[in-house]
This record gives sequence, structure tokens and C-alpha cells, in this order.
Amino acid sequence: MENDAQAVSALLAALLIFAVGTSVLLRSRSDRMYTSFAVFTFVVAAWHACTFLSVETKGPVMHWLAMWFAATIPPTAIRFFRIFLAQPSIGGPKRGPRVTLAWTLVAYAALVVSAIYKPGRTRIHDTIYFQVPFVVYVFGGLYRCVYDLYIQYRATTKRVERTRVGYLALGGFVATTLTLTGTLRLGVTWLAVGNVLGILYLYFLSQTLFRYRLIDLNELLGKMAVLGTLVMLLWAVNGFLLYWMGSGTSPDGGSNKDLYLLNALRQRTELRGRLDMVRRELPGVVDVADMVQRITTALEESRRVTDASVYLLDADGAGFDRAAFIGRAPPERLDASAERPLLDRVRGGYLDKDQLAHELEELAAATQTEAKQAAVRALRSRLDELHAGVIFPLLGSAETEQGPWLLGLFCVRDDRTESAFDADDLDTFRQLAAGAARVIESSQAYERVKERDRLAALGEMAAGLAHEIRNPLGAIKGAAQLLITDGAASDAQTSTTEMVELLDIIVEEANRLNNVVTRFLDYARAERPGREGAGKVDLNQVVRKTQQLLQQELPKGIELRVRIDEMLPSIAGDPESLMQVFLNLGQNALHAMPDGGTLEILTTRRRRSRLGYGQFAEVRFRDNGVGIPRDKLKKLFIPFYTTKQKGTGLGLAISHRIVNQHGGTIEVRSTLGQGSTFSVFLPAAEPLAASEVSDITETGGLRTMKPVDRADPTPSAPAAVSTVGPHVESIPPGESAADSARHRADAGHGHACNHGSSWLCGSGLPGCTGRLHVIAADDE
Repeated sequence: MENDAQAVSALLAALLIFAVGTSVLLRSRSDRMYTSFAVFTFVVAAWHACTFLSVETKGPVMHWLAMWFAATIPPTAIRFFRIFLAQPSIGGPKRGPRVTLAWTLVAYAALVVSAIYKPGRTRIHDTIYFQVPFVVYVFGGLYRCVYDLYIQYRATTKRVERTRVGYLALGGFVATTLTLTGTLRLGVTWLAVGNVLGILYLYFLSQTLFRYRLIDLNELLGKMAVLGTLVMLLWAVNGFLLYWMGSGTSPDGGSNKDLYLLNALRQRTELRGRLDMVRRELPGVVDVADMVQRITTALEESRRVTDASVYLLDADGAGFDRAAFIGRAPPERLDASAERPLLDRVRGGYLDKDQLAHELEELAAATQTEAKQAAVRALRSRLDELHAGVIFPLLGSAETEQGPWLLGLFCVRDDRTESAFDADDLDTFRQLAAGAARVIESSQAYERVKERDRLAALGEMAAGLAHEIRNPLGAIKGAAQLLITDGAASDAQTSTTEMVELLDIIVEEANRLNNVVTRFLDYARAERPGREGAGKVDLNQVVRKTQQLLQQELPKGIELRVRIDEMLPSIAGDPESLMQVFLNLGQNALHAMPDGGTLEILTTRRRRSRLGYGQFAEVRFRDNGVGIPRDKLKKLFIPFYTTKQKGTGLGLAISHRIVNQHGGTIEVRSTLGQGSTFSVFLPAAEPLAASEVSDITETGGLRTMKPVDRADPTPSAPAAVSTVGPHVESIPPGESAADSARHRADAGHGHACNHGSSWLCGSGLPGCTGRLHVIAADDE
């Protein structure tokens, strides 16, 4: 036990003294006083480190090295203190430690001889005839430093410096004396506190190198006194415990017990730290499965419990289903009626197996308690089947006939020892169970809100569906009644032309009804092609096909512009479904501009969206139509909700579902009277390197511009840009391509020049930003 205390204190001293010396050396490497102090502390740290290794390994080499570094302590200590005392502020004499160096060389020589020459079983440096003068030499040098401090204390006239040196002399004497008693191995374990006081003294000494005001030193000394007293008290308690345990325990057994206790303490600290972190995270958790996963992961990583499980109340309230477990698998389900005794006990707070054992002892001493003993034994047996040492309830805020509403059970056990959890552990588990119960209640409330919203959306959808079906049915019924009435009359007044019109109405409304039902079925389909197992899709190609289809039905007075980012990443999905989305967004934009305007479609790259940070491909549809009122924006994706006079209200709902199934989202921005922007964000199939991704608002590259009311440009222009991937952009009718090029150059977008039948507007020319616009020449 004495060796254990000596080894631990030596290791602690080695680490901390080395840190103190390093901190001083980092202040200034050119100052002789700082470097001499660092050398002194490094030598002392090396002596403590070798002492620790010597005690632990019991090897002669480490013991010899420890004595070698001990022989180096006196000259380095005396050199530092004489440089320190020779400061102008202190006024000590300048002198070198010549006599000490001579004794040091003698000690080195003796150690070399003892390593080479071994007259008997014991080496020379292990004999008392060598160790006594060696200890006198080492500690004599240290006491010489203390004596020099005392002499300088008597000689100093300045009050501040006199107090400063007096503190150092007193502290040096105490630290050296206690270190000497620990080195002599007097058989009393607590005397190893000298190493710790040596640490405190060297730290105090390092601070005196930087502090010159007396008030700073007094404050520091007060702190050191309080800290030193606390260290001595704790060290005395530890020494007493080690001495008391060592009286009947072998050294190896005591060491194993210490390691076990330290490991248990580490696991307990780890458990509480992890559970406290989980408990702080629980208020932000909504998903119950996520909550259960966090708890079981924290328990498993702490290694404090061997078995744990979480049971949750089922939807019918008839039992508890196992949600997760670690260790051995407990039963998958607990029936509420069969487990009534256990559940009643758990509702009272928690059920502890050790508490049941204590109850059995009390019942065994009483009379006429066979039934109670049988019930307690049944509970203990059930806890063994559940692999649980303690069961905590997850109690809701509501009350039932049986008591608090039991939402679940939280079971833990450590089968490596009896009474594995103390009161603090049980309190930590209880707080965690209370937090988990709140998460379950919040999740249930959230699910109720979702169900309410779903029913509300279903009601709106049903009303819209009824409206969409009732209108064509009314028209069909009216036309059919006219035909029946006229056919039943003796004098038919309906002409053949009118009959054909009525039949056309019936056919048209029947087709409309069929279209409503078809689109409703499209929306109601649970499965649509999405990202799972899908191939890569070039969104630029899908946009080009969408442009071709929209161009065919482009109303007069509306201009269509398309800008393509050739660096757009591929996405995983179904191109036909995505084209349906783009067509619907494009058609909605065209319908929003009854008086004409511009529809701009562009593709670009993004690093973030409402889905979070990542790499996304964006397809943006921007019009300058009538816009959407703010109060209607949140209802756009509700089935059968529409802002148009004609329409089923299913287009955006279907588009929203398709984009969601591709892992993306649709964002809407609209200003009444100025237009709307619908942005589709889809995650990249293969993310690029972070350096290759940037937010781009206006895509660059080559772009082709052509009037919507003129023929295609001459073949030379497309040929010039086809290898680079042209961007197609329409320009307003009546404006020539050359004028557009000049306007771009005048606006600062580059220089315009004529090359054959094409105009080149190159912002990549000198002084420009790197874009090159190829504009096909018009008839001019």
C-alpha cells in the first residue's frame, strides 16, 4: 500500500511539474532565469517519473536512472536560486555553485561504478552505505537553497521583496522536509503528500517570477494555503484507508480492488454524464423511436448496465410492447391484465429487486405472511425473467382508475454486482424516465394534431371532389332531361343541331368527370417512382423537353426564356414524373399571365434549401403574372384547392407528392400583382466536392437567344455553340439580335462584335466577368 501511494504521487508530480516548467519556458526562452527554472523542474519531473516506473516495474534500471536524475537536482536547483536571488530588485550576490558541481561529479562517478561493479547480490547503490550519503548530498543541496533564501531574507531591506523571499524560504523548507520524509520510506503512507506539496511549491515559485506586487502574492499564497490544506486532508484520508485496507489484504488483491473501484467510478461518471446529456436533448425530440434509440445507446456506451429495455403502451392500452433492449432479450410483450401486480407496484415510483429482498427478510420474521411472501417472490421471479434489477415507470399527466397513466416501462440491471445502483443513480434514472414520458405525451399530442389536420384536409378534399363531380353531373343531367322531355313530347321542337350540341355537352362533361377521377386516382396512388433504385436523371434534358411542349401551346404575347446550367449535378429519380411536375408548373405560370408577360425557367446549383445543407439542383419557374394572395399560399398544395376558375386543384398536390418522393421540396414566393416564383429543389445523386459547389443565382456559360416570332438562326451559330452546350433564351419580338447584343455590351455585360452571321457578346473579354453570349443574327 505504501508503494502504491508513492507511485501515484510520483506520477502526479512528474506530470504537473513538467507542465509548470513548460509554461515558464514558453514565456521566454532567452531569459537565463526562466531557462534555469525550466531545467530544474524538468530534472525534478524526470526523477519523479523514474521513481514511478521503478515502483511499478520493480526494475533495477529505473531505480538507477531515478538516482541519476536525483544527483542532478542539487546543481540545477542551486543555479536557479542564485540567478533568482541575484536579480537587481532582490540584490543578492552573484556566485556559481562550484562546490556543488564537485559533489555532483563524485555522485555521478559513484553511480557509474555501482552499475559496473557488483561485489555481491546487492549493487553498491542499493546498500545503506551508499544511500545515506547520497540522500545527504541531494537534500543537503536543497536545504542549501533554502538557507540561501533565508540569508537573503535577512539581508533584504525592501518590504515587498523581503516578504516575497520569506514566503519562498518557508515554503521551500516545508516542501523539502516532507519530500525527504516520503523518500526515506518510513512506512506511513500519507507522508507521500510531500510530492504534492512539492508541486504546489514549484507552482508558487513560478508565479513569483511573474508577479511583483505584494497584494498579488498574498492573494496567491492564500489560495495556495487553502488548496494545500485540502490536498493534505484528502491525502491523509486516502492514506488512512489504504493503511486500513492493507492490514488484511495482499498487495495484489488490494491493487485489483482499487482498479475495480476506479473502473466502477469511471463507468458511473460516464453513465450520469451521458444520461444527463440525453435528458437535456429530450425536449427537442418528437419521435418516440428516436428517443428510445438515444436512451439505449447512452446506456450501452456507458458500460454501466448489462441489461436494459424499454416497453411502450400499445394503441389499445391492453399491454406493453418491447421497443428496444440491450443485453439479453426480455419478453416481447407484457399483458396489462396478467402483469397487474407488477404494474401496480411500478406506479408507486419504481420497483427495485433489492427492495423486494429486504421485504422478504421482514416478512420472514413476521407470522401469517405466506401469501405476501409468495407475491413478493413472484415479483422477484418476474424481474429475473425481464432481466431487470430496477423498473421505472413512464408516467403521463392523466389519471386513470388504477392511478397515473402508465405510458411505458424502463428497465435496467447490472448483474455483475448486488445493489449496483445507489440513490444518485436511481434519481438519474427517474429523471430520465420523467423526460421520456414527456416526449411520449408530446409525440401523441403531435400525432393528434397531424390527424386533425389530415381530417381537415380530407374534408376540404372531399368538398372539392364533390364540387368537381357535381358540376359535370349537373350539366349531364340537364342535357339528358332536355333530350328526354323533347323526345317524349308529341311536337318535338328541338332541331338536330341542338340535339347534337346537347350530346356534345354530355360527352364533354363525361370526359371532364373522367379526368377528375383519373387525376384523383393519380394523387391517391401510394407508390410512385422516386429515388429508391432509380437511375440518374439529367434535369437539363427534362427542362429542354418541357420547353418544347410548352412552346407548342405558348399563348400570344407571352415570352418563354430558358437558362441552363451545364454544371448542374444529376439527380436520382424518374424523368417522366419530373416532367409532369415541370409541365404543371409551367402551365400554371402561363395561366397566371392572361395579359401576356415572361415565363423564365432556369436551372442552377444550390448548397442549401429548406431541407438543410447539402448539394441540390434547383429548377425555377418565374413569371410576372397576377401573383398569389398571401393567405392562399399555405393552401396551394391541398388537394382540390385552386385559385383558377377552371381546374381540378390536383396539379400542385400531385407535383408536391412527386417531388417529396424524390427527396426534394417545392418553395413558393409570390407578390400580388408582380408574379410568382416556384422553385423545385432536388438532392444531387452524387455530391460534388465542396469546392466545386456554390450558390449561383444567374447561370453563366454560352446562351443562344432567338426571337419567338422568327425562324431558327442560321446553321453556323448553333454549330458554333453546340459543343459547349448552348443556353436558349428568347428575346422580345421586334428587337433584333444585334440590338440585343449591343444593349448587353452597353449595359456592361461585355463587348459586342460581329462574326459572320452571329453576334458575339463576350463578357470574358478584357475587363469582363467570363460569360460569352452567342446571339444569332436576325434578318437584318
